[in-house]
Amino acid sequence: MRSTSQNRLPVVVGAVLFVAALIDLIANGPLRRWDHTVFPIGHPAGDLWYVVSDIGGVWPLAAVLIVTAAVHLVRRRPIRTLIVAAVWVALTQAVVLLTKTLVGRTPPKGHVDQLAAGGMSWPSGHTADSLAMLMIAATVLTMPGTKLDTVLRWVVPIVSAAVAVSVVRLHYHWPSDVVGGWGLGLVLGSLARRSIRSEWARGRSRPREPVPAEPGRSRPRPLP
Repeated sequence: MRSTSQNRLPVVVGAVLFVAALIDLIANGPLRRWDHTVFPIGHPAGDLWYVVSDIGGVWPLAAVLIVTAAVHLVRRRPIRTLIVAAVWVALTQAVVLLTKTLVGRTPPKGHVDQLAAGGMSWPSGHTADSLAMLMIAATVLTMPGTKLDTVLRWVVPIVSAAVAVSVVRLHYHWPSDVVGGWGLGLVLGSLARRSIRSEWARGRSRPREPVPAEPGRSRPRPLP
């Protein structure tokens, strides 16, 4: 019972953040108004923040996922786990892109804040993707209940939060964009984690098929 509550908590927290940020955006609430007190804040930050923001980029995340799949296959773990993970990767990309398109918020670099204007600023894709994709990779690579699994459950959201700060510092996104992106990434990543872990548990409960005897060798007869 306690384990179920712990699994649901990240989904609930992420959903609350996402919905609250979306309502605030549409209603021009305090968070959106705060966006305009942050920008402009001088010139965009320096090279270090570019490195951090790249963690949430398409190619670095793709590389992480490819390496994750390769390690999984080398370990000869069930291919079904990779299939479930791949479905969630595709679903995450679709949800983030669809949400961006529907909201259509313009980015801060243009010094214009409009919705349904063809922009792709809300929610932050770098923030959402870094959280969801890294959580998927961590779930595939680790065994449930291990120390590494527990550590990565905390490290991944922190890394994603650093990405969120970086894209704001670089003037790629409004602050409220990354709040929505972090919430959405937490929901998608947590649901993906639950789904992958469920598939792992089902795989362990499936009876293994008997290994066929080599040609020319007779199978040993059972003792009477």
